[in-house]
Amino acid sequence: MARAKIKRGSTHVDMTAMCDVAFLLLTFFILAAQFKPSEAIEVVTPSSVSNKHAPQKDFFNVTIDKDNKVYIDMDEGIKGDVLEELAKERNLKFSPDDIQAFKKATFVGVPLSQLNQFTRLSAEQISKQKFPGVPVDSTNNELQAWITAAVNASLGHKLNFLIKGDDASKYTTFSNVIDAFKKNDIYKYNLVTNAEEVPVGSELYKKNMSGAAETKPAGQ
Repeated sequence: MARAKIKRGSTHVDMTAMCDVAFLLLTFFILAAQFKPSEAIEVVTPSSVSNKHAPQKDFFNVTIDKDNKVYIDMDEGIKGDVLEELAKERNLKFSPDDIQAFKKATFVGVPLSQLNQFTRLSAEQISKQKFPGVPVDSTNNELQAWITAAVNASLGHKLNFLIKGDDASKYTTFSNVIDAFKKNDIYKYNLVTNAEEVPVGSELYKKNMSGAAETKPAGQ
């Protein structure tokens, strides 16, 4: 008895719908992506071999530019509390509008006496002006008061302190910044650098690899 012939179907697959979906997804991700904004304070940090990244949450950052001017910025979640603590520390008065303006400020680059005027400047006005920075000299180290306020505002949870210095800044300014931390009994902070990958085959690379092997679950 002859075997019945099975009709072969076409192997053609219409990919039009899949291509449309792929382009729609690509368009969505491009439009929804949030690109990293340019830094308000341009600094060229020294390079270091590291695989760690600076914390992006619960941080208090001190920046030193090439002209040895000091600026501070901090996590948005603690800004209001820091300003209130600063008011207590220095016997200052800030209105609700002052606090709201401070919360929107990208950084602080002026003495306390100019703070309210500074926080009300637009982004365009800030980009066109040069600011004196936060005073850190031995006779008037206002950075110390800022750090004290940040410590008091963050009681109950960890606050990451960062120092980001330009490679061209002088040691004297850096020393004054460190003194402000020391006067608050803070001796642990992160130095922000231009991190480079650990060279393959170096002692640090081998140490990292051996550490990864020790923590790797058995059977993997």
